[in-house]
This record gives sequence, C-alpha cells and structure tokens, in this order.
Amino acid sequence: MAAGREYGFVIEAYTPETVPVARLAEYMRELTTMLGEARAVHFVRLESGSTNIVHVVEPEAVPKVAARATAVAQRQAPAEAMWAYQTINRMLRSDNGKAVYRENPGAEIIRFPGIEDAARFGSITQQCAVDGEVIRIGGTGKNVPIVLRSEDELIGNCYTSRATAKELAMHLFEPVRLLGTGRFFREDRGGWKLDFFKIDSFDALSNEPLSSVITALRAIPGGEWSEDAFSELDALRQGEARNGGV
Repeated sequence: MAAGREYGFVIEAYTPETVPVARLAEYMRELTTMLGEARAVHFVRLESGSTNIVHVVEPEAVPKVAARATAVAQRQAPAEAMWAYQTINRMLRSDNGKAVYRENPGAEIIRFPGIEDAARFGSITQQCAVDGEVIRIGGTGKNVPIVLRSEDELIGNCYTSRATAKELAMHLFEPVRLLGTGRFFREDRGGWKLDFFKIDSFDALSNEPLSSVITALRAIPGGEWSEDAFSELDALRQGEARNGGV
C-alpha cells in the first residue's frame, strides 16, 4: 500500500494502558462509520498520553474522507455519519471524557465535546415546528439530511424519510414549516439550541409579504381592520416563540 495521510482520534478519557479493549473497539467502529471508506482506513497504532487512535487513509480515499470529516464538523454530513458522531459523543459523556479528530500531527478537524455537554444543563425532546427555506437535500441512506436557512442562520441536523425528502425536493429554495420531534440542549449562556430534528411532515409556506396579505384582506367587504392587524396576524402566524417554541 502506498503511503497515505495519517490521522488521529484523540480520546481524553483513557490512556492506552487503561482503555478497555471492548470500549476501544466500539470507538473504532463508530469512527469508521463516521469517516466512510472503511476499506481504505487502516489502524496503525495507539499513541500514549491520552488514547490517540492513529490511522492511515489510503491516498485515493483522502479527498473523500477529508470532505466527509469537514461535513461532520459543519453538521452537514450524511445521516449515518452524523449518527456515528452523536454516538461517539454519548460514549464520551458516559466515559467522562472528550475527544478531537485531527491530522496527526496537525490541525483539529472535529471536536467531540463529550463530558463538556454536561455543562449545557441537559436536553429536552418535544414535538415542534421549524420554519425556513429549504437549502439542501442530500444523502443516500434511509434517513435523509435536510438543511434550512432560517433568519440568516443555517439549520442542520434535520432528517426525514426518503419519501418525505422526495416531496420536500419540490420545494427547494422555498419556505416551509417542518413538523416533527426536536431535541434541544441548553447552552452555558442560557439559550436553547436545536441538536437533532426528525421531520415527520411539512407545510409549504407562502413567500408573499404579510403586508400584501393584509391589503388583500382589507379589500374584502364587511371587514374592519385595525392598525394593529399586521402585528396580531404575525403573532398568530409565528407563535410566541419561533423554531420549536423553545
């Protein structure tokens, strides 16, 4: 095998002398799923200090693995990669550790907060709705990742069935309201952030300005509209809180 590029998965929970073999195997399995290209990723050694799982990616697979790792870091990777990332984070929380994925030695590519998530005061899961413009639909797995733009922010970690994704594809670059189950965590600063959203269904939204709708309604005979109609209708449309009600 020609020399490839070397990477390290550094787990700050164990040393090579203390990590259980079964747990090490679990981390390596999820790492392989996250990176994809399983036949081209080869274990090399464990480095001391923290547990650094050093591995080499074959030259022809380096661009694909590098692109997928970057997509994971940006929360825009395929569903199976994001599931593996989240599984690794859960394992790290259980092990009271954290980790980074990096070139070995070199720049950090992906951070796994692990136990640091505990500082976010837990999480909640609830039925909710997320409004935004459909920006990206992609992935080949059973769970298809969806990316929205909402209030100048990109929202990833949204997944749905292939059937619903096919219907959503007809509304690409259009506003929609996604309905489903969301998991939120509370950050140190007190705000809530969407961590994962399973889309069950959606409603297409009109991109016509609300002011135009008000004008059309005022033209209907017999209706009396106050000057506060715009704000009242906007409150009814958006609710007291947006994008999940948290």
